[in-house]
Amino acid sequence: MSTDAIILLFTIGCYTAAGALFIWSVGGPSAKTKSATILATIGLAAHTGLIVATGIRAGHPPFTNLRESLTFVGWAVMAIFLTTRRARKPAVLGAAASLICVIAVGFGSVLPKSTNDYLLPALKNKWSIVHVATSLAGYAGFVLAFCSALLHTVQESLLRNKRTNRLQQGLPSLDALDRFSYKMVAIGFPLFTVGIVTGSLWAQSAWGSYWSWDPKETWSLVTWLVYAAYLHVRALHGRRGRLANRLLVIGFICTLITFFGVNFFAGGLHSYNW
Repeated sequence: MSTDAIILLFTIGCYTAAGALFIWSVGGPSAKTKSATILATIGLAAHTGLIVATGIRAGHPPFTNLRESLTFVGWAVMAIFLTTRRARKPAVLGAAASLICVIAVGFGSVLPKSTNDYLLPALKNKWSIVHVATSLAGYAGFVLAFCSALLHTVQESLLRNKRTNRLQQGLPSLDALDRFSYKMVAIGFPLFTVGIVTGSLWAQSAWGSYWSWDPKETWSLVTWLVYAAYLHVRALHGRRGRLANRLLVIGFICTLITFFGVNFFAGGLHSYNW
């Protein structure tokens, strides 16, 4: 077994154990939550080392195919969660972040490795590196916002039906979930905006056109507009609850189409090499 494979398994193991501890500590003592956070941090450190080593060995940033991009998104999810973490953030959000990382890294690991590290000159442009990194990090923020919106819906349903149990008591308040969703979009949206802008600058320098209505460009714009609408109704009009959550669900669907749909159903420059 290669060193990379060992580090990968260790990373997935840390995230899995952290997620299990987070779930176990829902509505329980904070000591388990602290232990889960430590495990998640160790996993993130190993994950970071794996990404850096992959990039150094390949001679370019490690997000040039779907396998690498999924791994990077998983890394960004945990990095955003841990760096924005309050001292006593509810455990259920940590469980959600850990689960996302396990799915992203695990699914990415079963995809075939690229046997050719050669990149076209256009893909070595400085704008392309910033474009891809910020776009993927923006996706990570959107995914976390979606998870919080789902938990908001569950908590709202439990409260409406007056169901008091460990799950209901362990979930954050509706207001806390709404604030977390907003914070994640407030992080993801600027990153995604930078990704779109630098992508346009890259396209101009490489192909002489800022915008070509490539399928992923079009869906990126749709995704950007949905989250812009969310910020508009949430920040400027103070609308929370169902309307805000519906926009987050729509935005997440658009994110999935942007990230995966182009590869499965459309062609164009942005289709990943598998």
